[in-house]
Parts: sequence; C-alpha cells; structure tokens
Amino acid sequence: MMDAVAVVMAGGRGQRFWPLSTEARPKQFLDLERSGRTLLQATVERVAPLVGGVERVVVATGARYVDLVREQLPELPEGNVLVEPTGRDSGPAVALAALAVQERFGNVVMGVFASDHRVEDVPRFHEVVRAAMALAEREAGLVTIGITPRRAATAYGYLQRGERVEGGFRLARFVEKPTRQRAERFLSEGGYLWNAGMFVWTVESILAAFEAHAPELLNPIAQVASGVERDARFAELPKISIDYAVMEKARNAFLVEGDFGWDDIGDWRALERLLPQHAGEARTVFGVHAGHDASGNIVYTDGEEDVLVAFGVEDLVIVKRGDTVLIFPKDRVNDIKALLEDERLRSLVP
Repeated sequence: MMDAVAVVMAGGRGQRFWPLSTEARPKQFLDLERSGRTLLQATVERVAPLVGGVERVVVATGARYVDLVREQLPELPEGNVLVEPTGRDSGPAVALAALAVQERFGNVVMGVFASDHRVEDVPRFHEVVRAAMALAEREAGLVTIGITPRRAATAYGYLQRGERVEGGFRLARFVEKPTRQRAERFLSEGGYLWNAGMFVWTVESILAAFEAHAPELLNPIAQVASGVERDARFAELPKISIDYAVMEKARNAFLVEGDFGWDDIGDWRALERLLPQHAGEARTVFGVHAGHDASGNIVYTDGEEDVLVAFGVEDLVIVKRGDTVLIFPKDRVNDIKALLEDERLRSLVP
C-alpha cells in the first residue's frame, strides 16, 4: 500500500457550543468530555497510527489558532501545521491541503478528518479507514466513509449506497439534511448512511478531481508558490464545501460503511448522547446541580464551586462560563449562530 498522510481539519469556530466554545478557543481545543484530552488531541492520537506516526499528520487551522495547536500538540512537527489564511469552507481548505501534502510528501494516500468528532471503537475505526485507503488506491477514486445510522437524525446529510465493489460500494448520491419523515424512511429502507465528512483519496486523484470539477478553487493557488501570494489568492476563493465542489460531481466516488461509535459533537444536545443522565432528571454535564421538579435539562458549569439550580423547568440548556450564563430551549440549539450575529450581544460578551 502507498504511504499515507492524515489531514485534520481544525479551523472551525464551534459556534453552536457557545458560550463554552468561543472564537478565541473553539470546541476542538476544549476537553468537553472531561477526559483529560481535548477533541483535537484525541483526533490526532486516533489517526496517527494509520499513517505511521504524528510526523505524517497535518493539522489545518486558522492563523489565530496556530499557537493553540502547537500548545496542545507539541509533538507535531512545525511544518505540519497548515495555516488557512481565512475560512472558505471545506472545498478550498481541501484544495490547499492537497497541494501542501503533495509538496511535502508527494503522491500519497490522504485522509481528511474533522477535529471535533468522537469515536468509541478506535480499533474498528482503524479497520474501516484502512479499507477506505485500499479502495482509494485500487480504484484511484474518491472515498467517503459513511456512518451506519442509529436513529432518524435530521442534523446530518445522507449517502446512498450504490453497487457493491471490492472493499465498499459506489456512491450513488448525496442527500441533503432530510425532514424527520424522510429520515425515518431512510432508516427503515436501509441503504442510506450518515455523511460524516471523512474522506480518503490519493493526492493525485483529488487534485485531478479539482481540475475537472472545481478549477476555480485549485488553479488560483496551484499556479503560485507557497507564501504571501498563495495566501492572498486563497482568501479570494468562493466559500463552498468539498461535497458541493467535487464529490457530488465525481463519477469515481466510492463509499465505505463505518460502525465504530461515531458522533459529531456538533452542539449542546450531543452531550445528551455522550454522558449519562443523572437522577432521571437533569443531564448534569459538569458542575454542581440541584434540580427540583425539573426534567430533560442539560446543565453545564465550568466553575467547580458554582451551583446551578433548575426548578420547575424542562428541556432547557443551561450553561455558565465565567460570568456568562446562557439559557435556551433544547429545540433551538441551531439558532445559536443567529444569536451570535447580534452586535449588542457581541459587545457585551467576550
């Protein structure tokens, strides 16, 4: 098998975990589960054995997070921190990473992983990714890892399996985040997997795919040397995901199914799935909580001496970080991004 490199995408702002996750320290740099490791550290630890060690792990992040990456990953070679000049979504980020990996490591198998996902069964994860690597090399294809769905989730996109090939399936199509009714149908029918945003391909294959389907993303930065000029051109690229830019158009797209206890720790509600429910009432994620006539609440405080009391309320998220307290209904967790666009709020809360 070809040599491999893992690219860990760590440039997100984690807005739906505000106020714990902030622009200064997004969720990938936090130890949300109180495990002793941040999400980024756990991810790098998980993918490094797949590529022969941390020396072949590249972390792509924004300029303001470089110091955090180096602080949390002191073992990572300095040249393995790839700086995205500005956030342009995953399409441009993958193009930049592919060029950087090509320049540093040559035409290797390249895996792309998010820095804020959770995996329970790491040995099984390794088996699945290695199968994807073999498929990507054998077919010169673009391979995505789909997650076996455990519930009719509406927060994820879906992937439809096509015909079976050695080591996986052809990817029939991408499906946008569905309605509840449609997600339930996917679950009952079978043949649909969650789109987890994990990809494996050779550098040569993904660069060829960009040239064929999204030259406007690749050419401006491929035609100049690394440095200030490439940074400037990257900042001018359109914002678009790798799914829209390349994967939905590619005819050599494949799928490997994964069942390894995956979870996208995307927002506060994810913690209900990850941590035990306390006393059948409030899900006390961290801190001291006293509940009375309260149920289904998610309670989180970062102060060991803070006490939060929930009385006569249900299905709320109650978060305290420093002097900031946020209380909102669980079913409005996706509205936090809109909340953070309030200029008055941003002027009051760090």
